[in-house]
Amino acid sequence: MACLLRAPSALAVCDDLAPGSGETATCNANAPNPSTLPVVAVAGSTGVTVLVLPGAGISVNNSSGIVVRDSSTVQNLGTIQTTADSFDGITSEGSASGFGRNSVTNGGSIHTSGVESEGIYNGSPAVTMVNAVGGVISTSGTNATAMLDLSTAGGGTLTNNGTLTTSGDGSDGMDALTSGDALINNGAITTLGLRADGLYANGGASGTGNTTLTNHGSIDVFGSNAHGIVSLDASPGLVTNTGSIVAHGPQGLGAYFSDPVTFVNTAGARLASEQANAIDANGGGTFTNAGTIAGANVGLSIVGGDALIVNSGVIQGGTDSAISTTGPFAITITNTGQITSNAGATVSTDTGVNTFNMEGGTVSGLIRQGTGINTFVMQAGQVDSVDQGGPQPRFTLNGGRVTGGLTNGGAVTITGGRIGSVAMTAAQNTFAMSGGQIDTNLTAGSGNTSLTISGGAIGGAVTLGNGANTIAVTGGSIAQGLASGDGASTFGWLGGGVVGGTVSFGAGGVVATLSKLSDVNLAGLSAFDGGTGQNALTFDHTQTSGLSRFTSWERIALTNASRLSLDDHGVTLGNATAQSGLFDIDSTSTLAWNGGGDSAITTTVPGGLVTLNNAGTIDLTGAAGVRNTLMVSGNYVGHGGQLLLQSMLGSDNSPSGKLVISQGSATGNTAIGVTNAGGTGALTLSDGIMVVQAIQGGTTASTAFSLANPVKAGAYTYLLFRGGVAAGTGDDWYLRSSITPPPPPPPPPPVTPPPPPPVTPPVTPPVTPPPVAPPPVTPPVAPPPVAPPPAPPIQTTPTPLYRIEVPLYAEISSLTRELGIQQIGTFHERAGEQSQLNETGALPAAWSRVWGNRTITSSDTGVDPHFNGAIGGMQIGQDLYASAAADGHRDHYGFLLGVARASGDVSGFALGMPAVQAGSLSIDAGSIGAYWTHIGAGGWYTDTIVIGSTLTIKPSSNDGVSPTTHGRSIAGSIEAGLPFPLAEGLSIEPQAQVIWQHVGIDDLNDGISSVAFSNPNTVAARLGVRVTGRMQALGVALQPYAGVNLWRYFSATSQVTFDGTTDIPAQSSSTIADMTAGVAVNLSARGSVFVSAHYGMNVSGARRETVGGNAAVRWRW
Repeated sequence: MACLLRAPSALAVCDDLAPGSGETATCNANAPNPSTLPVVAVAGSTGVTVLVLPGAGISVNNSSGIVVRDSSTVQNLGTIQTTADSFDGITSEGSASGFGRNSVTNGGSIHTSGVESEGIYNGSPAVTMVNAVGGVISTSGTNATAMLDLSTAGGGTLTNNGTLTTSGDGSDGMDALTSGDALINNGAITTLGLRADGLYANGGASGTGNTTLTNHGSIDVFGSNAHGIVSLDASPGLVTNTGSIVAHGPQGLGAYFSDPVTFVNTAGARLASEQANAIDANGGGTFTNAGTIAGANVGLSIVGGDALIVNSGVIQGGTDSAISTTGPFAITITNTGQITSNAGATVSTDTGVNTFNMEGGTVSGLIRQGTGINTFVMQAGQVDSVDQGGPQPRFTLNGGRVTGGLTNGGAVTITGGRIGSVAMTAAQNTFAMSGGQIDTNLTAGSGNTSLTISGGAIGGAVTLGNGANTIAVTGGSIAQGLASGDGASTFGWLGGGVVGGTVSFGAGGVVATLSKLSDVNLAGLSAFDGGTGQNALTFDHTQTSGLSRFTSWERIALTNASRLSLDDHGVTLGNATAQSGLFDIDSTSTLAWNGGGDSAITTTVPGGLVTLNNAGTIDLTGAAGVRNTLMVSGNYVGHGGQLLLQSMLGSDNSPSGKLVISQGSATGNTAIGVTNAGGTGALTLSDGIMVVQAIQGGTTASTAFSLANPVKAGAYTYLLFRGGVAAGTGDDWYLRSSITPPPPPPPPPPVTPPPPPPVTPPVTPPVTPPPVAPPPVTPPVAPPPVAPPPAPPIQTTPTPLYRIEVPLYAEISSLTRELGIQQIGTFHERAGEQSQLNETGALPAAWSRVWGNRTITSSDTGVDPHFNGAIGGMQIGQDLYASAAADGHRDHYGFLLGVARASGDVSGFALGMPAVQAGSLSIDAGSIGAYWTHIGAGGWYTDTIVIGSTLTIKPSSNDGVSPTTHGRSIAGSIEAGLPFPLAEGLSIEPQAQVIWQHVGIDDLNDGISSVAFSNPNTVAARLGVRVTGRMQALGVALQPYAGVNLWRYFSATSQVTFDGTTDIPAQSSSTIADMTAGVAVNLSARGSVFVSAHYGMNVSGARRETVGGNAAVRWRW
């Protein structure tokens, strides 16, 4: 603080050395120059103006150069120099009332060299102190500040637009030892001494502080412990740097703040320390950096308070962190710029509530958040690595990249971006990933972990500790597997995602669910190991193959339309702890074996038993071969499920898939569905085709298996039988196409007659004269054994099990033949009476005929097909030409068109039984024919007719097999009759007729086998006699008649061949007696009608029976 002296009155370069209130003192360059006397305003004066003109100088050694008081103005455009201690270049004081408000401007130069000799000093309130552009203030003494405000009231403004230079220790550039000041540097400040700061504010010296410090220029401090900016204010104001602040000396800080501060470092600005920390903020505060903060040690050090750091520029540390905080304080860092250092941790926070928001930019090095409550959120940019720690840290990655990884995480959320690795060590770990990428591994320590992956990609493995772990994978990918420790685990792979490598669990037990997955998700999974605990695995609406990958599961369940495919390694249930296992298939799911050999369901421990519960489907039909075998080492329980097999249906021991029961039992009920793999069907003569085998003491219940659907191949139906013919096969199950007769009973033992009674020797009497000896007694001889009556002959040939379509197809030829015969009929059924054919000329007459019969036909060989149905049709004919000779002979030539249909039920030998209802058969015919009728003079006739037909044949079995085929037939008939008169109006007419037929039927394939038809030409003949009368009634001529015919269907054996291997013959020769009656009516000279009815019955041969009627009309044109 300078000493103030009253200058003596004398003429000098300054025109007034002691100005009073309202006066102006002007110093010019006139001699003597410089003035050696100061200008000191009168004590108590106000409103004084002191002007030092350019070129003028004041040089004093025992006083301040200029001293003013309240409301005064000083402007120096010249030179002011002081050399004594404690005297200033310009001193601004106030009166006792202390209202101050002086204005001091230096546009020239001020030089001081004494101790505590400030360039400009103020001790009054609200000073305005300016070092103008071009102004120079320099001090060389100790504790000599270039610009100093020591007003108790404060409120001043100190502005440097020029140059401030100090060289003494403790000599600052600009000081505010008061409150409410504003220090503004727009120029250059240079300090050289120890502890010589650039801008210094200390409200504790006079008030509470709240000084605003602003640097738009440059501040360079070179001394040891010299800082660019120092704020010791208890209530700091705003500190702003838009220029350059550099501490060059040892322990020199770029800025030091003892209390909370608001600091702004704008774009392009620089604050640096070349040998220490750039900023020490011992009270925390708010720090906004868009420029550069660079420290040789720490860039920004926060000690002792909460802090908010927003960086869009560069914060650089040297040998230590770029940002370092100490203490239990709330630290929030938001970065879009660059944070770098050469230290182990670029950002280091401590035990408080620490939040790092990475919204862009880069952080080169480690972010270490300490042991507080830590949060890290990253949206963009790049970070080397993050170390969180603390009781429950939270890490969120939405974008950007962490090139290294996260360590000591706790609650981790990744929705985007990329990170090298993630390691969680909290007591309760939470991980949720819906996007983004982890380059390598995800790990969690021994705490409980909740893991959810719905998207994104993990390039390495997931390893979880021994806590209670809950895992849910619904999307995304894990490249190298997942391992969960010995704690109890819950695992859900639900609806999406891909996991490669191995998934494994420890000893704590796991409940796992794989839902709505396929090989798209599971193809990269090499193993899925349940560990050594009590484990259960459920497949829910999942389709996958390679079931052997799923090991060490005590229970596996297939639910909700799941389909799992075995491989040749099968599936192994249980582990060393659980030596048994359950495999459950619900009613909607399928276990398939798509290989070409054996697969099995076993336990880990030899001798352990599994239980396979099947309410759904076991499908062994997938491979190209037909020897797929599934072995169940234990018990099989059917719950209404299915077992699907492929079999090459043929003779005994044909290749077939099968289910093998080892050691355990097969119970419940299971329907076996068999697909024929190219077998052409054959008669089995022994055990048949094995489909279920019991080994190593295995057993099967008598109701354990049945057929799901009829099994057919070629001509045969295969039925399912428990037990074979050979010994030791009682618990095996076979398909057989025959019924094997039981073995003959052992012969009864011969009847042995009772032994004869013993012979009693005679009693010897007393000695007497010897009597005559009796004849010797011959003992009775036992009759020979009586032989039992002879046993009935033992059936040794198996009974074939033909499928029900066999009699149906075998009946086609016979019914086609019958349909052709009924279409031809007889001359009288088509033409009525000979007497009615009396026309001549071209197109003389036309006729039409309808008929219908109820018909029964059968074959007497093969499978005895039996038809019971209706045959009927309609024909129209036209005589093309008729002629009459003079001798009474007449000829009629014509053609006909017709349709006919046969339809009815068929039965026959099938399924090992006679007269089985096989199905229905219909044949539709469309016909065209030609005829020639000759009538002799005495009424005799010959009738020749040829008919060709196209056939549509539709058999339909009661098993739903309904093929369609087509055919063709041609038939010709020659008929003759010779009437003899008996009495008035009566005649008798012997008749004869021969019908020849040829039928061709196309082969068919009914989906079970090919069917070929072989039909020989057939002949039928008729001998008959007819009695005819003539009468008049109701004005018309009537010709009633009655007759009897003997029809002979000559032997003709047709043949049906199934798959080219099995021939079924059908022979239908028979003799039929047919009785008929009818009437022909001449209605007019043009029209006539005729109707008849008949009944035919079998006389010999194959059964043939018919009853029906015929109606016709003839019209003469």
